[in-house]
Amino acid sequence: MASASGIDNGTKLVVVVGATGNQGGSVARRFLQDPRYAVRGLTRDQSSVAAQELAMLGVETVRADLDDVESLKAAFAGANIIFSVTNYWEPFFRPDCRAKAQELGVSCRKYAYDVEYQQGKNIADAAATVADSLNDNGFLVSTLSHAAKCSNGKFNDLYHYDAKADVFPDYVASAHPALAAKMSCIHTGFFTTSHRILPQSYFKKLDDGTFEMRFPCDPDKPIPHLDVNADTGSFVYAVHQMPPGKHYMAGEYLSWAEFAQTWARVTGAVVRYKEVSFDDMVNEVADRDLGVEVALMFRYSSDPGYDGGMDLLKAEDLREAGIDCPMLTVEESLARMDWAATLGKSS
Repeated sequence: MASASGIDNGTKLVVVVGATGNQGGSVARRFLQDPRYAVRGLTRDQSSVAAQELAMLGVETVRADLDDVESLKAAFAGANIIFSVTNYWEPFFRPDCRAKAQELGVSCRKYAYDVEYQQGKNIADAAATVADSLNDNGFLVSTLSHAAKCSNGKFNDLYHYDAKADVFPDYVASAHPALAAKMSCIHTGFFTTSHRILPQSYFKKLDDGTFEMRFPCDPDKPIPHLDVNADTGSFVYAVHQMPPGKHYMAGEYLSWAEFAQTWARVTGAVVRYKEVSFDDMVNEVADRDLGVEVALMFRYSSDPGYDGGMDLLKAEDLREAGIDCPMLTVEESLARMDWAATLGKSS
């Protein structure tokens, strides 16, 4: 693998988990821009269109399965930097996982937690085997705040938060201290593309042609928002230039009321934000389990906050440290999207 990835030439090797996904793809593309780095991208299917596109750009694609620790150990061999990301929503939505959850007598929400938690542990266990070859700040992990801890037990089943935080940083710190010493935790804000999953909650069109945003969240609470495809790579690349052991938030903070008005400026539509109850949101989402999980997230975003009330470093802190960290504003991100279908117009 060393020759294929180019590390014989003195370049450093960046290994990207989930390279064909949103976060990983963005990170892989950003590091490719720096000739000091060779990029190895992990994928379950090297023949997929996304994997082939990365290969054409110069990424060494390697087959690895997050459920298989040995495949991860082989894929991480020689790594100087590892970017880790796990995906709660993949097992959450998969029909076979839902069938397995039903067979086990647990909710699909809890089952997806179990899958994501185990995959995170597998990544950590495999990364620990190459801790010595990693840069001082060489284990860059995508995670979220620990909802149960940050809320003092109020939110004990916000599974897509705690499946990440229970591993990154908690499990790593307890099981692999040498790896933890080289870790940075990167929290990601609400994706500016999340309306694609919850169109009626984001932009419900009313009979008079205006729109309403409907979440069980304080309209004035600052919330981080991230253009995941455009900006994750830039943010992670900036973080890798910092010392290890710090916690970050990627995204611009805007309240939902401010977000609504930003969308109105971009689209010319009339929109207002309406704070609704937890039950209202659950009942308005077709998939009840999805409704419960996201409604809990929005309530948590009010108190203690989407970031759990943690003191996280942001893009402006990286810039103050002298590190370039270009990020789109929410308005710039929204302006790049096609809103014709949402607005009921022809493209």
